Amino acid sequence: MTTKINSIIISAIVIFFTIAFIFLPKSDFSENENRSLIDFPEFNIEEVLAGDYMSDVTEYLSDHFPCRDKFAAVKNDFEIEILKSKYVNNIYIGKDGYFIEDYVQPENSDKIINNLNEFQDNIKVKADFILVPTQISIYDDKLPEFASPVSQLRTIDKYYSGLSMNCIDVYDILMTNKYNEKLYYRLDHHWTTDGAYYAYVQYCGEKGFMPVSRDEYTVEEIKNFKGTIYSKLNYNNSYTNEGEEIKVYNKDFDINVSYDGEESNSLYNMDYADKKDKYSLFLNNINSFIEITNNDIKEERSLVIVKDSYANSMVPFLVNHYSKIYIFDPRSYKGSISEFVNNNNADDVLVLYNVNTIDSDTGINAVY
Repeated sequence: MTTKINSIIISAIVIFFTIAFIFLPKSDFSENENRSLIDFPEFNIEEVLAGDYMSDVTEYLSDHFPCRDKFAAVKNDFEIEILKSKYVNNIYIGKDGYFIEDYVQPENSDKIINNLNEFQDNIKVKADFILVPTQISIYDDKLPEFASPVSQLRTIDKYYSGLSMNCIDVYDILMTNKYNEKLYYRLDHHWTTDGAYYAYVQYCGEKGFMPVSRDEYTVEEIKNFKGTIYSKLNYNNSYTNEGEEIKVYNKDFDINVSYDGEESNSLYNMDYADKKDKYSLFLNNINSFIEITNNDIKEERSLVIVKDSYANSMVPFLVNHYSKIYIFDPRSYKGSISEFVNNNNADDVLVLYNVNTIDSDTGINAVY
């Protein structure tokens, strides 16, 4: 009798979720994870025979499973609170409220180095390259005792020894200042604006610029930021309840900014301050091409930046030194960046990525 009742309960649960899956509206975007959800895959006999089609269907079902975020949160809560796990969903549950994304052995370093060297060969100016360590390297003392991630410094050394660009190491300046102020978010994979500032100082030292003091800026704090790492866990405790602050450094520049053709006079889109994805307020989220004109700089000097999102919070400092800054996201930009550099006689080129995501960045393979 008990077996029959259990079968009825299980069948009812299956029927409930099947009906819910069919009739509940499907979203195209997950605000919690800040990513697009996949569409139902188009039938293709070659993909079926290769086994890829069913894999895509499984991913679609996972993305659109009813109450997906709530189930994931319950699972993570159980692992952290009941099982006392310090490693959940590729995230270390660190000390002092730090959730630290793991770093694993990269697979594409050689290919990316070759692509970057080809980019350097195709442009007239010597490019600068910054590969930024993430919090797992700078705040490694926040990791659980058992943690043994792959060394990011080995990856950085591999890039810096293999590239023909001018490589600017920011590890030492970040380590030196890591307890003076918070250089990485506890709940997001990015560095903070202050972390970006120290990299800017190092860059200025390499270029012969006098770095502008942060005292020349007014600081606005955006509250309750819960970033990408928080979203992977969706776990709440005393550290996460209030979120974190994003510092926005404002200065009275006379600037014009074109975001993929949309005109603005600000380096920030403050509409994002009221959304979950608050980090996207820097440079108005993701754009394939941004052109910044600083009318206060009388000496014409131009910079081309090829980057991931780490660069977005560094640009408000770099505008102090260039009358023109051109910013490319090679994941979506379809033209030739090397041709743009040469045709516009760019004075400087900066390639900036963080070490954790460069290996899987789809744009870096088409940078030239």
